[in-house]
Amino acid sequence: MQLRFFSHAAIKRGNDILLKRRSARVACIGIVRFVPAAFLPARAVRHSRGEHAMAYLTPDTNRRRIATLGAVGAVHGVMAVVLLSGFAGGIIKEFKRQALPAWTYMPPPPPPAPAPEPKPSARPSLTVPRPDPFVPLPPMPGPGLPIDTGPLVPVGSGLGGDLLPPLPPPSPSSSSSGPSFTPRAAQPLGAPGTWVSDADYPAAALRRGDQGATRFELSISPDGRVRDCRIAQSSRSADLDAATCARLSQRARFTPARDEHGDLVAGRYSGVIRWRIPE
Repeated sequence: MQLRFFSHAAIKRGNDILLKRRSARVACIGIVRFVPAAFLPARAVRHSRGEHAMAYLTPDTNRRRIATLGAVGAVHGVMAVVLLSGFAGGIIKEFKRQALPAWTYMPPPPPPAPAPEPKPSARPSLTVPRPDPFVPLPPMPGPGLPIDTGPLVPVGSGLGGDLLPPLPPPSPSSSSSGPSFTPRAAQPLGAPGTWVSDADYPAAALRRGDQGATRFELSISPDGRVRDCRIAQSSRSADLDAATCARLSQRARFTPARDEHGDLVAGRYSGVIRWRIPE
């Protein structure tokens, strides 16, 4: 016996025909159309062609039909197993869990701090040396500390002292132009001996026992005040020299000098102060 295999579409059509024709009258005809001719005896084939139709309905026909249906079902099962085991093997793959690589989050570095602004350079402070503040000493026995100011006389003659050129003698032509004025040097107001007193003796010089004579030269402004003080000869004590200029610049006042026209002009004055500690 030769086996024939039909496609799924043919099998489906045969099943549809079998379901539609359920009556006993046409059951044999439906089975003949559904089952291939190779599985049927020659009588059934002839019956399907219209030959000896009544001879098909025999007990052997039912057994053949059951065997045919079983073979078809077995073929379907084998095909299903082949499809599931063969084709699915290349599609479905085993899923393997893979561990993700570990990583650590690093925050971005903070921005660099702004550079500090350069501070303006402080101006150098000019420190003017000051004489030691006066510290009153306890009263000493005996007479007070004498300070010999010496003779206070202007240096040279004429306006401005030694640093100014001498005035030329008046010419005869100048007398005809108008009355002339005799130049006059700056003169001290009051007693020059009151400009420095015993209380002005520097405490540091007194403790060290410094004494001596300080010769000075003063520059007098047209208003009669001391403009500048210069030490012409030192007493070999910086404290005594500084005290001399400090007291004279503060206390000395003068009658301003005048020129040949009678105008107030600058002048000069010089003198000496003798600093002595009493025995």
